[in-house]
Amino acid sequence: AAYAKSVGKSLPALLDEIYQEYGYYLEIGKSLVMEGADGAAKIQALATSYAQNPPSEVDGSAVVKVRDFASQDIYDQEGDLIPKEKMLFIDLEDGRSFAVRPSGTEPKIKFYLFGHADAGSDLAAAKSAVRSGLDSLWNWIEADAKARG
Repeated sequence: AAYAKSVGKSLPALLDEIYQEYGYYLEIGKSLVMEGADGAAKIQALATSYAQNPPSEVDGSAVVKVRDFASQDIYDQEGDLIPKEKMLFIDLEDGRSFAVRPSGTEPKIKFYLFGHADAGSDLAAAKSAVRSGLDSLWNWIEADAKARG
């Protein structure tokens, strides 16, 4: 904020300049709440279902990579092994991705949705496209979770 002020720009204007150069990125956190003892069992069953039977297509886009942080050895950028965790990360052919994991403290299963687009000459259109792509992805996830039981 201090830098933005020092160059006579608002923080949103400075962010928009960064988006123009590097592309627009958006991450949205969502969850499905399942209360009670049977809710906890449903959360675990849903997490297990995704791990054992990950989708091959999501919201009209092919799944290109599935990372299971509970069963695979996954390394960070520095080459360090990431501790095992009940989390699945799914990458789609169209560039969207999402992660799913049961909450450790609340009666919910959490989803993290990721999208990006090159800004090109129309940053507003890129922002809108990414947002609508993640909204569509969330609608698909909700329906899929319901179908999985």
